[in-house]
Amino acid sequence: MANKIMRWTFLLITSIQLMHCKVILRPAVELDWWQNAIIYEIFPLSFKDSDGDGSGDFKGITQKLDYLVDIGVTAIWLTPFFESPLESGGYDITNYLEVQPIFGTIDDLKDLLNAAHSKNLKVIMDFVPNHTSDKHIWFKRSVNNETHYADYYIWKDAKNQEEVLKNNSITPIVPNNWQTMYGNASSWVWHNTRKQFYYTQFIYNLPDLNFRNKKVHEEMKNILNYWIELGIDGIRIDALKHVYESESMEDEPKLNNNNPEFDYSSLDHIFTGDQIEVYDLIKEWRLLLDEFKQKDHHTRIIMTESYSNHSVLYNYYTSGAEIPTNFNLMNDSSNYTPKDFEREIENWITKMPFGATFNSVLQNHDQPRFPTFYGKELIDGLNALPLFLPGVSIVLYGGEIGMENLPDKTNCARGPMQWDDTKYAGFSDGTHEPWVAVHADYVTRNVQSESYDPKSYLNFFKSVSKLRQTETFKKGGLATEIFNDKVFVLNRFLPGHENYTLIINMDTNYTQRVRLSDKISNLCESLTVVVGSVNSNFDTGKSILTAEWIDLSPGATIILTETTETVSTQSSGTRLFITLKALLLCLFFIKMCNI
Repeated sequence: MANKIMRWTFLLITSIQLMHCKVILRPAVELDWWQNAIIYEIFPLSFKDSDGDGSGDFKGITQKLDYLVDIGVTAIWLTPFFESPLESGGYDITNYLEVQPIFGTIDDLKDLLNAAHSKNLKVIMDFVPNHTSDKHIWFKRSVNNETHYADYYIWKDAKNQEEVLKNNSITPIVPNNWQTMYGNASSWVWHNTRKQFYYTQFIYNLPDLNFRNKKVHEEMKNILNYWIELGIDGIRIDALKHVYESESMEDEPKLNNNNPEFDYSSLDHIFTGDQIEVYDLIKEWRLLLDEFKQKDHHTRIIMTESYSNHSVLYNYYTSGAEIPTNFNLMNDSSNYTPKDFEREIENWITKMPFGATFNSVLQNHDQPRFPTFYGKELIDGLNALPLFLPGVSIVLYGGEIGMENLPDKTNCARGPMQWDDTKYAGFSDGTHEPWVAVHADYVTRNVQSESYDPKSYLNFFKSVSKLRQTETFKKGGLATEIFNDKVFVLNRFLPGHENYTLIINMDTNYTQRVRLSDKISNLCESLTVVVGSVNSNFDTGKSILTAEWIDLSPGATIILTETTETVSTQSSGTRLFITLKALLLCLFFIKMCNI
């Protein structure tokens, strides 16, 4: 009963608080550690090289933890650090219980965990259950058809199996038309030792594990137990949608997309993705992580990676995942408009299960960095957007200083972190070149130089991240508005606390003129600039009247809040009136609905 009353109270307060602005999310109540987290993705190979061998390592990350705390990060997510030949970015694992020697020793990792926890930083690890490297001992034993490991992977006979066994010169025919995601090739790879095809979703050196084998489940549970006991605070499950395939082995239907070639994009992947067994797998791992929570009352989270539709990801929520990663704001088109952003934010928040937490990500290690297609003018705006939104913000290392893509097609977003203007950008001080070339702009775009520039990308990022420690950002609601089809305005509000308004001119070619009072009636008459982007011409502390015209240069971004005088006089009295009015309406509504 009390929860129902509180829910309706917040709903009505929200409705009155922003009468002429689209309210997308009402205020929240209490939060666990992860629900307002800034999760900072680190590709260990590229973050900091402590020993001069050209590759980043655990000690390098440990050296930079104070920097992460300073910019507002509350959790770090490490992409795979397991033993691997590093042929596929570390996602080709040869031993889940050993660390990759190039990153250091297990003791180095323990030191990193201890140091992070001492600074109240949580550590999340990439967990890769879908496949292993073809050099994993499990695969080698499965190839040899050893009894215990024979069905650890997905093996199938050729359609012409008998003919092939009789005559090695005959080409084996694949079991069906399933295709790899990369390379326009069949998902079936013939292994001449076992005389069968094995299945791979991605590439030949990443054979898929068989999760219909109970022994594989036990292996994965043992692996999770090991790392959680070591001190890991959560897992990010890689390629979750691909973990199961249909047992039917039917051909996937062809799409009517006029694609002349037969490849992955020409098929409807109803048999190789988003199988319903995935939900039970999440529940299985949720139970395992909750066993640890029962002992120490500390939540270990589950993040998921799946480029799936909303309905699938909402089922991840209800199955036990705290953060089904929301990729809907991550778009590689410069034509993405404020309306597109607003639609995706609203669709997710209003349709996600009750009690779920929103999350946002605009960059990751697999996709181009956003300056590439949006332009440098929007670096501050697009850094601010996920930080300004409620819930979990997931950011990619180097995004805070505006790092751009490398010309390297495979590793475009994985360039070495740019720490200073010395050789190799301070990533490495050794004689060995970094494993991949540093971006040419490191001389001017680096942590050290941006630290001293009050109008830098880095200091803008820090200013926004600090706001997430306010009650408004932790628990406040969200409302949005669009001006001139080009200017995206977001408002974070919480009754009894300061409102904050983010304004982004997403037009990188033209100045846009807006007047906030034209569409948003509840704002105070006078607002103060909290921070302005490099290209905004608005300095911290500047006062702006909501009834005056604001000229926003191309790509300009500003964040506003009430002035001190307004908060102490108009805001407190007005909010008290609004809150009392809302409570009376709420009580009336409760009585009418008999709740």
